[in-house]
Order: sequence, then structure tokens, then C-alpha cells
Amino acid sequence: MGGGVRIDWPTFTIRPSVVISSLCYSIFRLEPYSSCPYGCVYCYARWYRTHQPLSGEALVKLWGKLARQLGSANLPPPYFRLSTLVEPFQEAEEKGRIALRLMRIARRHGVPLVINTKSVLLRRPPWLDAVLELADEELVLVQVSVATLDEATARALEPGAPTPRERLGMVEELCEHGVPVVARVQPLVPGIEDQQVEAAAAALEHGCRGVIVEPLRETVEGLARVAEAMGMSPREYLSAYRWEPYPSQRGASSLLRPGIEWRKSILERLRRTVSGRGVLTICKDGVWPGVSRYGVDCCQAWLMGARYSLRRTLYEYVLEPRATPPNVHLLSEEEYGKYPRPVRRGLRLHHNKLRRVLESKLLLSELVVDEGRA
Repeated sequence: MGGGVRIDWPTFTIRPSVVISSLCYSIFRLEPYSSCPYGCVYCYARWYRTHQPLSGEALVKLWGKLARQLGSANLPPPYFRLSTLVEPFQEAEEKGRIALRLMRIARRHGVPLVINTKSVLLRRPPWLDAVLELADEELVLVQVSVATLDEATARALEPGAPTPRERLGMVEELCEHGVPVVARVQPLVPGIEDQQVEAAAAALEHGCRGVIVEPLRETVEGLARVAEAMGMSPREYLSAYRWEPYPSQRGASSLLRPGIEWRKSILERLRRTVSGRGVLTICKDGVWPGVSRYGVDCCQAWLMGARYSLRRTLYEYVLEPRATPPNVHLLSEEEYGKYPRPVRRGLRLHHNKLRRVLESKLLLSELVVDEGRA
């Protein structure tokens, strides 16, 4: 590409894996920082987070080039997530303002953003101004993570994050400004089910238009830490909930998730809570009958309004075709070549991984929830 600096595809693309390539529409990301100060006990990002090879200035420069190319492509752009591995609006942002600059570039070139945050920095200028400008162009969806309303549980699980009430206050303010907001009630943690259903209901009451859920996945050692943080016996916690291996192409996974019966139970409770009040989607857990939808991404990005493109995932291969939201363009494999090299490379790598999943009866059985079990 022009300017003498080549963008490597991993800079802006999540690496392919069985689960991501099969279930995630949102494979493109912006990671303004390499660490996160919140110290969430359940954090999955610690397995994937590495030292940021780029300075903030370099990231901003490369994003400017890529966004400009996407803005001039003859296809609606995919959306990018800000971010997937770190809190983009952590304390360092108040001085560095890297996320702010990434947002402004996205607006300038018409690239949609899905913002995922536990911070409340978006209620303050100039970050509030930037998100309102994106919302005016229908280029943003804000996802606010709220796993529980219980202050003691939140302090134990998310010791460095703003309180749940502060986050809900920001939700209400953003919604009053016309910004589309959804809640991420995640991870779904065995032992605090009532709190999580309550959190979903409260998020909807404060203006969220939908709820995204994602069951806990952890190592045995990680589950022991979660149990201890909640004042439970690690041994009893590990013997309950019928923990099962998380899907993997490398044989038995070291990551565990709650068994199907627990996931079915909490999902049904949440479905009743959200029904008639918003949209419920489930993230990185499989194709669920009655919840998963053809061409409807679990990030709920269609709520932002802008026209954007989606890669096809396992949902489009196993679910009955149906009309997608009018602002969503489902990409064909032949269209990948119309995008800048880093984007088309990421799309092709994930598509190749998905093909291998489709050829594996074992992986399909782990990723597609049988209607009889659900």
C-alpha cells in the first residue's frame, strides 16, 4: 500500500481459531493499549495479550491509512471493535488519547465501530463529543459490560473497574443522547445467576437495546481463583456445574465451560427477561436454537444504522436462510479481493479455518447445540 509502510494483517485482525473463525462476525479490532488495569479475575484476554509491537502513534498512523482505503472501497466496510483485549478508555487514555484519535479517524472515513467498555470515560468531553459525532453518522454501537449489580461481587471479580451503578449511569446518559447502547452481561458465572439476570433487566431499564451474554471459560486454576474471589470452595465449585472442555482443534482443551444444562438454564432465564424489551444474543458459545440467527451478528452491530459488511460464519451454513437487517451486506468469498490487503487476508484466513471446521463432524457437534439438548 502507499506511504511505504506495510500493514501486517494481525495488527487489525483477531487470529483464526476454531471458535472465532466459526462463530465470530467481528474479526477486526483496534487495540490502543497492550495492558489493562482493571484486573478482572475472569479475564480471558491474558491468554492472548502480548506486548504491543506498535506505539500508539504508529497504530494511529496505520489505522489512518487502512481506514482511508476502506472508505474508498467499492463495498460497505466491515466494522471494527474497540477493543477486544484491553479496556480502550482506561486511565492511560486520559493522557494518551489514542482511542480518541482512532474514533475520529473512523468517523472521517466512514468506518463503523463497536466500542466495548467498562470505563465511564465516554461520559466526558472530548470522548463524549467523539462518540456523539459517530452516532450522528450512525457509525457506532457502544457495548457496556455489566456482569452484576452487587457491589461486593463486582469488587471481587472486577477490582479495578468502575462500579456497576456508574456504568449504568453512563448507559442512561448515552441513551439520552441517542447513542445506541447494548449490555454485555458476561461472563455468565455459575453461582451468581440471580445477580446476572438482575443485571440484564437493569441494563434494559436504563436504555440498553439488547443484551449479549457469554458463558465463563477458564482453566482449572482460573476456576479456583473465580471461586475464591466469590467466597466459595474451589473444590466444590469444580465438582459442580458439569464443566466440559471448550471446543478446540488441538484435542482436549485446557479451557473449561459450564455444562450444557447449566448454560441452557441461564440462557432460558435471560431469554424470558429480555423478551419484548430488547435483543438477546450469545457470544462464542455455539449455534443455539431459538437464539442464534442467520445473518444477525451477536455483537448486535446492526443497531448502529450504518451499512456494513459481514463475513459468513457457521450460522450461515447450518441455519435456514432468512432476510438480514437492511443495513447488513453478507460478503461472498469472491468479494474479499475488493478490500485492502490486510482485511482481505484476514477474511480469507478465517474462511479457510471455517472450512476445516465444516469438514469435522466432531467440531460441528461441539459448536452446534442439538435441539434435543437445548
